[in-house]
Amino acid sequence: MNESVMQKLVIQQARIAILLLGLLMIPAVAQAETFADLKPASPQPDAANLKPGLAVTYYGVKVDSIKELEENMGYMDGQLGEPIPMLNYQVGQGNVLTAKSNDMVGAIIKGFIKLEQPGRYVFMVHSNDGVWVSIGDRLIYEDPDVHADRFSDEIIVEISEPGWYPVHIKYFEKKNTATLELYWEAPGFGELDYVPAEVFSHTGE
Repeated sequence: MNESVMQKLVIQQARIAILLLGLLMIPAVAQAETFADLKPASPQPDAANLKPGLAVTYYGVKVDSIKELEENMGYMDGQLGEPIPMLNYQVGQGNVLTAKSNDMVGAIIKGFIKLEQPGRYVFMVHSNDGVWVSIGDRLIYEDPDVHADRFSDEIIVEISEPGWYPVHIKYFEKKNTATLELYWEAPGFGELDYVPAEVFSHTGE
């Protein structure tokens, strides 16, 4: 075997080795978690009392986790903020959500989401920093500590009874950048997009 053929074989083997190493380094895709027993609000809210968006209470806190936010809430009063129309906030270093502060903000967000068709809903959460999300009185996602922008895996929700479902979100931003976004793929829609403003409401209490 001449020298040029040997060189070609060595190069080919090296390329195969690099390809195999790359495949081994690709992380496994996490299996989406499925929730099938979420409960709609009971009784269902009176349409005459509903207001657009989600209610939010803000806390001026410097915390490193949702647990620390909850502990602070035990001995300090929050401040009612402007309702949040929809969860589509990736604000960089601007004000957090509808607060008038750009750092050290905790938020307790409550209201309802309308799941008007039975079937399979796929949610994804994009957050920075900590977040805790409950729908229908079930915790469906948490990433509770300080972190850079990060997406959840797919969260699958199987709905058998259409209607208004309670939403409860705990969120905090410590410093610098802030992100809180909620995406879905609803039955009958073919792609993931922001959960639209028209399916959120609160009672204004």
